[in-house]
Amino acid sequence: MSSRAEAFLRQPGARPFVLGHRGARHGAPENTLCAFELARSEGADGVELDVRLDGSGALIVLHDPTLERVSVERDPRHAEDVPSAELSKIDLGGGEHVPTLVDVLGWARQHEMRVNIELKSDVRQRGLLLERVRDVLQNAPLPRVILSSFDPRFVHWLGRALPNLPRAWLVHRKQRILKYAPGWRLLGDGVHFDHVLATADRIASLHRVGGVVNVWTVNDAGSARRLARDGVDGIISDRPGAILRALSACEDANP
Repeated sequence: MSSRAEAFLRQPGARPFVLGHRGARHGAPENTLCAFELARSEGADGVELDVRLDGSGALIVLHDPTLERVSVERDPRHAEDVPSAELSKIDLGGGEHVPTLVDVLGWARQHEMRVNIELKSDVRQRGLLLERVRDVLQNAPLPRVILSSFDPRFVHWLGRALPNLPRAWLVHRKQRILKYAPGWRLLGDGVHFDHVLATADRIASLHRVGGVVNVWTVNDAGSARRLARDGVDGIISDRPGAILRALSACEDANP
């Protein structure tokens, strides 16, 4: 394993890292600074977030292509049709707004939080997204970050453009062939599995060659404890505080 991924590799005897999925979205508008701060207050080791472009070509933290699901006014517009100045005024609930990636990285660096940056591949300007990510991550002071995408071409490109940063391939259960991340070692430093795909044998296989194994989205205490026993490095959850309590209870029962 490359030393660039060490910050995301679980140490012997330690619990898995717990990252808030889009922050602690159970209690705050997802992918907002409020949700990220709530995850930190619950004890999370870091956060997972989604990055795409707005209408000005800036990198923003937003999961969906449109604002309809997350905005108070159910704004149906595509994010890439909304300029930065206008986007910053759209209410996502509780006065929260769509943050920029730079803002979240600054917050994470200030609080020494890990960040899993997922690049959304459904953007209209894929090349521009990659170029902007490269430019920002090359030139900004960074917290401990790992890059990920469901598109293996994105993961490969990131390896060439940002060779000093760790990267992982995201896979999910609905994929027919790619769900087992064939050839992942040619792309990056590990795999981010849909949690139902992360068997003990599969986790051990990746670890034997130094791969990082993170899993998403785990909100069930029993599943979190099983995955911890099986050796995952990180657990991504909507409810990081609850998962941390479940892992702590497991440690107390097995000193």
